[in-house]
Amino acid sequence: MKKLILASAVMLAMTACDSSTSANGGSGKSVNGFSCNVTRTDNSVTLSETYTEGSYKQSQTVYQDQYGYDYSVWSTDIVFTDLEEAAEECADEKDEARKWLDGSYQVECTSNSVHVRQRDDSDRRDVEETAANFQAMCDDGYMRAQNGTLYEDD
Repeated sequence: MKKLILASAVMLAMTACDSSTSANGGSGKSVNGFSCNVTRTDNSVTLSETYTEGSYKQSQTVYQDQYGYDYSVWSTDIVFTDLEEAAEECADEKDEARKWLDGSYQVECTSNSVHVRQRDDSDRRDVEETAANFQAMCDDGYMRAQNGTLYEDD
């Protein structure tokens, strides 16, 4: 599952426009143990994926600072059924957080889950592209689940 999650994270890019729509990539649908959903509001977008080995949820929420500038907070929650995988992912994420000297990358772990919170300068316009990227991740996941390649090591 770790390689699958990392592949999902790599697919994510940021940038684009504001609208208040809701995308639902197969909500309620499960294919070979995989389900995926994208939800959207004016200032946020969330990807929720479930697998036979756990779940992955990532959100981008846009806020405005005291000077009127937008910034985003990215929140990622990964839940594992395999405690060893959770510990490995936790160690990897904590290693990544040490590289962010400004403290904008924070990691919290429990025995079977990893929570990452990151702040960046992406703005409200970026939410639409993030939503499109999340939907593409769902579509790809369903296609890979359908053809049996979702859980293969890449």
